[in-house]
Amino acid sequence: MSEVINPQLQAWARDYVWRVGSKVGSLSDSRQRKLLAVHLDGVPKSQLDEAVRTGWMPFLSRLVTSGAYALDDAFWGSPASTPFFQAGFLYGLRHPNLPAYSWFDRELGRKVQMNTPTDTLAVESRLGCRSGTSLLSGGGHTYFSLFQAEANNRLCMSTLASYKVMARSFKYEMEGILTARTQTPLSYVRSLGRDAWNSFTEIYRWGRALQDWRHEGGFLMSRVLLQRLGWSFAHTKALVDMVRGVPAVYLVYGNYDEVAHRRGPCSTQALSELQRVDAYLAELYAVAQAVQPGYDLIFFTDHGHVDSHPIEQRGGQRLEDILLRGAPVPLSEDITRALLDGRPQPVDTGLHAPSEPVVVESGNFSHVYLTREREPLEAVQLVARYPEVLARAMGHPDIGIVALRRGDSAVAIIGGGVYGPEEIDSAPLDGEFSRRAVADFLRELPLMPTAGDLVLYGQAVSRGGTVGFAWEFGSHGGLTRTETNSLICWPTHLPVDLSGLSHVTQLHERLSELYRDGARPVERPEERWAEAT
Repeated sequence: MSEVINPQLQAWARDYVWRVGSKVGSLSDSRQRKLLAVHLDGVPKSQLDEAVRTGWMPFLSRLVTSGAYALDDAFWGSPASTPFFQAGFLYGLRHPNLPAYSWFDRELGRKVQMNTPTDTLAVESRLGCRSGTSLLSGGGHTYFSLFQAEANNRLCMSTLASYKVMARSFKYEMEGILTARTQTPLSYVRSLGRDAWNSFTEIYRWGRALQDWRHEGGFLMSRVLLQRLGWSFAHTKALVDMVRGVPAVYLVYGNYDEVAHRRGPCSTQALSELQRVDAYLAELYAVAQAVQPGYDLIFFTDHGHVDSHPIEQRGGQRLEDILLRGAPVPLSEDITRALLDGRPQPVDTGLHAPSEPVVVESGNFSHVYLTREREPLEAVQLVARYPEVLARAMGHPDIGIVALRRGDSAVAIIGGGVYGPEEIDSAPLDGEFSRRAVADFLRELPLMPTAGDLVLYGQAVSRGGTVGFAWEFGSHGGLTRTETNSLICWPTHLPVDLSGLSHVTQLHERLSELYRDGARPVERPEERWAEAT
């Protein structure tokens, strides 16, 4: 361990474990191996590779170059978004029907967003997971995840939907916080005030330069409440959990992702968040080694971020206006034939209820719902009823890929041609896109009835950058190599190989075998609030 962390940090960790352990009770648990999983939301693998090579994230660099940890590529499946990843990681769901972070839900008849607790709770309740299948079953804790996933604590998005549940859990969540703090109250208040002022001045300069303030108020609240207060609390609670012996802890670090959306993935603000988390990881690692029995710390990314060039800034129009308004544009006969795939030419009888389309701008991709019917439209229906929308989408220079269902499968319109998942290698894709990810998404689309009738992807316009449909400057969920090539880093002494993963459910299965299967539930007689809720 001395090759990874210095003697001062080791001494701090031993003293910390003794001090906190003398104030909080330990848990009774039969598991010999314990897990701390840290999720670095949205961090591109290329940035962490560079951090290891140059040492500008010194702890991560020492961790890997010492040989204590292996660092490997991982492909989690499509779409490259947090809800899809967490459903696979926590529950082992291969086809969770989660098309984005925000979409129009055909069943609920409205737009849902996964940062809205009631929406997240509704979505989690219909995932249809059997009890005991979560990676956190049997006493695990989660911090800042979307789903509770049978965790014993209540600090995730879906549990925020109930003030009653949160109030009942308050006492337990606050246990150990004062004892476990790593700063004095005065120094913490000073640090928080300094961060809040710096955030305010930066946001003021940014909004004034762009003459656009639409997201800046929310971003300021996020910087102060979520990224400073929230993360500090979650980090401290994870340290307390290890001292107490919680069998599995899942900690989501979302600061980089939040900043990258608003300022870009390579901005000074985003990169400073990586250096900040490097220091946090060092503390987590030191305590994980100091407690007995120790914890296996693994960390991973769920997707990467690319520079996003808003389509509204480029051409003055939002995507909805581009697709649904303007002069009629004919759909080419070649595209029509390819989409029909030998089926007869359809005729629009007009015998369907009028429906107002919904265009959901999800970063650098978009779900387009041309009707509000319970079932998504397929190519024959789209050709018959919405040929102008298809023509506008495939003809616009800022739209690189148009994906839609064709029969029981799906196809992509790319560069004036129609390609199925087995034909993507011959498509004229820009080199920024991942052919593997495009093919994977086309196989997944028929299994996602919540996805739009059309799914559009912004064109690649620079190295590591695409057109974005939302007003943001860093995006993910698309099909570029940067977004879909993820990372996993784990101890080389683990009796399980985490290299070569080609779907997030493989990670769930391998970790479940090691940390969950065969373990008895945690007994916590002093805490009964979970049962009461």
